[in-house]
Amino acid sequence: MHFMFLRELKLFQRLRVLLPNIWRLLFRRHKDITAIMLFLYLVYEILNFKEDPSKRNASLSGWSRETPRSIADYLDPGQDTAIVVPRHFCQSKAFLTIAVCSYVHHFERRQNIRKLWGNTTDFNYSSFVKLHGHLKGKYLDVLPERLELYSEYLSGQGDSLKASIRIVFILGRRNLASLLENEAVASEAEKYNDVIQENFMDTYNNLTIKTIMLLKHISQSCVNSTAYFFKCDDDTFVNVPNLLHFLLGGTIPVNEVTANYHYLKTYRVTSARKRLTARREVMYGRQYCNVRPITNKYNKWYMPSYLFRGAVYPQYLCGSGYLLSIDVVPRLYKASLSTKLMHLEDLFVTGLCAEKAGIKRTNHPLFRTTYPYEWDEQCALKGSFTMHRAKDWIMWDAWKQVTNYSSKCPPPKKTSNRIFPWGNVVRLSPFFSSKSTLFI
Repeated sequence: MHFMFLRELKLFQRLRVLLPNIWRLLFRRHKDITAIMLFLYLVYEILNFKEDPSKRNASLSGWSRETPRSIADYLDPGQDTAIVVPRHFCQSKAFLTIAVCSYVHHFERRQNIRKLWGNTTDFNYSSFVKLHGHLKGKYLDVLPERLELYSEYLSGQGDSLKASIRIVFILGRRNLASLLENEAVASEAEKYNDVIQENFMDTYNNLTIKTIMLLKHISQSCVNSTAYFFKCDDDTFVNVPNLLHFLLGGTIPVNEVTANYHYLKTYRVTSARKRLTARREVMYGRQYCNVRPITNKYNKWYMPSYLFRGAVYPQYLCGSGYLLSIDVVPRLYKASLSTKLMHLEDLFVTGLCAEKAGIKRTNHPLFRTTYPYEWDEQCALKGSFTMHRAKDWIMWDAWKQVTNYSSKCPPPKKTSNRIFPWGNVVRLSPFFSSKSTLFI
């Protein structure tokens, strides 16, 4: 405790020296914004000054000290443990397999996805030109060599190009589920042939188990029939045409809203260095860096010390949506078999397991973890890969905004000064104890 006080005191002393210089540098150009940001930062530091990060001794519901932490206690790698699996699962070719983590009672959300962004018969690569054709010349087209490389997964040409896409939903069991609810899931799986249901209690704190079971299915069935894998939640809106354009080597044009999402290294989307050229060891998403465990036992993301003893989490990707080349999936699954479980799925899979497997995580600013404000909603959705927290009617609204092809998003103004030199990767200070994105 005394050591932590000295550390905080030294930080305060450094701020006293640095702040006047920083203030003079920034205040000249952005008086109001700079003042507000610095004020909020100082208030946050003061409010968290008395918090002792070492006090994480409270037990976590569902993950007590006695809870088994080997994945072998929850799934058998050599056995088929699923209650429901799609018929002929992964026997056909798919350029992109999208797996959506859902809950038994979220039938309406799954229906919305099937009707909206998951209707890849209509919402496929051909929609990219409808979204961005007016910005031709301000982004890079797909690479001919990647079209040839993945030709077995593609049909059509030019603006009529279409990629084969597979969408599957993964569920667990609901506690005290009624017979009617179980029958509804069975009927849904039979009708749509896109449901995997595993025999475990489906809660937020068991999301890690759900995702590992998903990786098991993909590793055992899909490695030879798909090129890329995308995992998301059922409240994530996915801009499928943008994802396909990126996977085929193109870049996504910047509009007046998404310019705010970029930083110096990603803003210049007409540079060939911004293309995806790799076909292996691809792992993209919204990256978090230097995040400290949350000490408030009432917080959704509280981390007791018996589950994670470190002071800072490894780099990881937000679980609302991340993209992998198919070779990464079995490597993550293998690493999970020898890594002690924890309840935070994104940290476990894309942080601890990815680190053990030696897989580099790469940030991309178009994976968005919050839903946009109303005044810039349409261009944010059209110019991004994902938008999280698009629940129920919001998902419908997002769909209407994106497919309003008559409404065009203008490029950023040349006088815009929105590029932050420190980057868009979420580099939270070690003094922050939050999974939230700050000031971006």
